[in-house]
Amino acid sequence: MELKNKDWKAFKIGDIFSVSTGMLLTKEFLKKGKTPRITATDNNNGIFDFYENVEHKNYRVLSNFISISFLGSVFYHPYSASLDMKIHAVQIPNIELNRYIAEFLVFCFKRMASIYSYGDQLSSTDLPKKKILLPIDSKGNPDYTFMANYMKQKERYLLEKYKNHILLKNQ
Repeated sequence: MELKNKDWKAFKIGDIFSVSTGMLLTKEFLKKGKTPRITATDNNNGIFDFYENVEHKNYRVLSNFISISFLGSVFYHPYSASLDMKIHAVQIPNIELNRYIAEFLVFCFKRMASIYSYGDQLSSTDLPKKKILLPIDSKGNPDYTFMANYMKQKERYLLEKYKNHILLKNQ
């Protein structure tokens, strides 16, 4: 299973993914708790801190999504988290995102978002219009099964390589 043997197609992000964006919530509303808050940082999977859930029009919690910051940081969140402003959440409608599909997509989104910085930010209106190159199935749709299987294959390869390394080191 190789990437070069697969057909690929460019998709507008907004055509195949559901995209939402977090909103500003001042610190007076945030109290320490258990829900991670995703902000624009390259550290800790984008998690700034942990807070209680609050009832506020600007507070939203999502589960099982990929975050893309306005600066181009991309992470997978299999858990529930709240989003700060300028943090975009990407989900696949009608498909359960798993870690293998997410790992593949995170890499693809990172390639798309690598050009963004503080001087040239990725806005919530631009993100859905951006294109992402993905492997396709026989009907021309994103091939999520291939993505998952490809990442599982990579995982098995790396685990085997690691096991061999440990065995050689312990001889």
